[in-house]
Amino acid sequence: MAMTPEEYEQFKEAEKAHLRKLREIKKQHQALKRKAAVTRSVTDMAEGATDLFSESDEMVERLQMDSASAEARLDVALDSLGSSDAAQGQLDAAELAQAEEELKKQRAQELIRQMKSESPSRDGSPSAPESSTATPESPASDETTGPSTSSDLPEKTIGRMKP
Repeated sequence: MAMTPEEYEQFKEAEKAHLRKLREIKKQHQALKRKAAVTRSVTDMAEGATDLFSESDEMVERLQMDSASAEARLDVALDSLGSSDAAQGQLDAAELAQAEEELKKQRAQELIRQMKSESPSRDGSPSAPESSTATPESPASDETTGPSTSSDLPEKTIGRMKP
């Protein structure tokens, strides 16, 4: 059975209409897919932003707790430092007083030695030079600052020794 040209034209027009409808449906389908993708992206972004905000809030809270803890430790350290400074100051003052007392005793001993060396002995002659030498307690007998004697020099030398 053969088709007549009019049937052919009708069939052709029906097919065109069908293809146009199919194309329109495909366009709508693509538009809906795009719209769903955009909606999904916006939703994901909103959830990500919410997650970021909650995460940053947690970080800020953690930092605040850490800084409060550090400040508390610093306050405790400063308080203990202040009390230890006072105790250290008392110890330093005691050590200073003790050092001053020792210095006074040394000066007194040196003054006594000087007075003895200047005063005439019982027979009327000045005191012997041995009595005017410094004793081990006096500051003048310090080996680093005192005069070098022959006993301080080594027995053998490579070159000349300067006095």
